[in-house]
Amino acid sequence: MNEGDGMTLILFLVIGTLAMLILAFAIFFFFLVYQKRLMSKEIEMNLIKAKQQEDLLRTTIFAQEKERKRFAEDLHDEIGAMLSAIKMNLGRLEKKAPDENFKGVVSETRGNLDEVILNIRRITRALLPPSLERFGLGYSVEELLGWIAHNGHTQLVYRETGAVRRFDANVEMAVFRIIQELLNNALKYADASEIKILLRYGQKYLAVLVTDNGKGYDVNEARGKGLGLQNLEGRTRSLGGVIRIKSKTGHGSSNILIIPI
Repeated sequence: MNEGDGMTLILFLVIGTLAMLILAFAIFFFFLVYQKRLMSKEIEMNLIKAKQQEDLLRTTIFAQEKERKRFAEDLHDEIGAMLSAIKMNLGRLEKKAPDENFKGVVSETRGNLDEVILNIRRITRALLPPSLERFGLGYSVEELLGWIAHNGHTQLVYRETGAVRRFDANVEMAVFRIIQELLNNALKYADASEIKILLRYGQKYLAVLVTDNGKGYDVNEARGKGLGLQNLEGRTRSLGGVIRIKSKTGHGSSNILIIPI
């Protein structure tokens, strides 16, 4: 092999090596672009799924509120009216009682009926707080605490700070439900002697703080066992807000909710 043939062979080897490197680089670049497109599509699909889940959650919450309203109206208009009529008849019967024993039984029955009517009013107000639409979130929360204080032994502390104002009625209802759920959880499971609720109105947000001095719990364990915390977090996400739930066994609980308004 002469010198010219050797140079030609070396040139071909160099060109071939460069071509293979360029091809390998092109394949690698194509792979990166392909992976990026796959990731982009996956992110897009996840966003679509998240949006669909949020829409489904909003629809579910709307349906629940509609059913609550219907049930509360039926409970107030039909059952409440029937119990009031029974109470009136008992009053007439008490006046015409033939003896004191019979009169005492009727009077005791009227007292029991008064308790039933009071509980129905409490349930109706919890299902559909009439003051929420007229007076707003803060007034309704304070009213709810008044009903709870009337029937319980836990000290309830409530404060509002900032520029208190009204905002979207659906958002007000959703926030009320979240506060109601947090309050019910504290009353049922925390065994607390004190529960505090703070509403802080910022320029563009509402911050809600619900704390108790109860026995506390493991948040991760509670999240895995049931849907309670997941529902709270789902409701919050549907409002475009965030919720932070902090608790430790023996050290009470702290729940911070921030909602744009």
